[in-house]
Amino acid sequence: MPPWGQDAPPAAELAAYLNFYQLTDCAKGSGRTHRMGWLAVDGKRIAAQAFVPANPRGTVIVCHGYYDHVGLYGHLIEYLLGAGLAVFAFDQPGHGLSSGPVATIASFDAYEAVLAAALEAAEGLPAPWHLAGQSMGASVIMEHIVQHGAERFGEILLIAPLVRPAYWPLNQVVWQIARHTVSERPRTFRKNAENADFVHLLKRDPLQAKVLPVQWVTAMVEWMRRFERYPPMPQVRPRIIQGTADRTVGWRYNLRVLERLFSPEVLRLPAARHHLVNEAPAVREAMWRWLDERCAWGAPEARRERCNALASRPRD
Repeated sequence: MPPWGQDAPPAAELAAYLNFYQLTDCAKGSGRTHRMGWLAVDGKRIAAQAFVPANPRGTVIVCHGYYDHVGLYGHLIEYLLGAGLAVFAFDQPGHGLSSGPVATIASFDAYEAVLAAALEAAEGLPAPWHLAGQSMGASVIMEHIVQHGAERFGEILLIAPLVRPAYWPLNQVVWQIARHTVSERPRTFRKNAENADFVHLLKRDPLQAKVLPVQWVTAMVEWMRRFERYPPMPQVRPRIIQGTADRTVGWRYNLRVLERLFSPEVLRLPAARHHLVNEAPAVREAMWRWLDERCAWGAPEARRERCNALASRPRD
């Protein structure tokens, strides 16, 4: 992979990557262009990609969740491209195609620094700019907003946002013991979506980490405790989508925290699990409809056209 903005990756390797993760249509659909390269951030190479439709009317910066990478976000990328938006997405350190110790970090501040670098690299893509993050990616977005403000962004989308993990009172005891005795534990692969194709992909994905480093949990706890103490920012109005069958994050507690800090609009999806961008088709369709109805992704005229098209679409 070349540095960002230089030559394209070797064609055969790029085609194999796009085909394996079913991103070929996102990258090479009618009128679409695709760029890929690495960004230098704090001594690491961060794999970044831009998916651009014909005549884009804005740009969404996509932040993936823990253990994830851009290759798993095809459904979200396709939805955003279909809405006429360019997408800039990247793999965090230790994830996907980026360098760094696997699935760990000394501080969540390093993740926020990568987001800041990604925003700088995406400068050439069209405004308005929006943010979308799932789970840990939502945490990184929230930290960035607290540190730098939200004035430059349009829509802020938080999908199954992480503040506390699920069952934290019990897991906190496990973490307290583990951090004094081991450096990592085997990863537990939970069923986090009612989507058999996605579950199958995770099992054969060569970019999936197989361990849970205790260092990462410690970094999460340090960030969580800091985040929960931040003063309210009622001027920040994110859209939050949360599944009520989520067993990965402590979503009830998390929503209370976010409702204290921000002024969110929340969509609760009954029976939906954690990995919402890869949930069953009916769940994804409910997400896309809700976003279509509420988000001003681009110019008001374009939004009205999309709402009119949505109103004429047959419903299940």
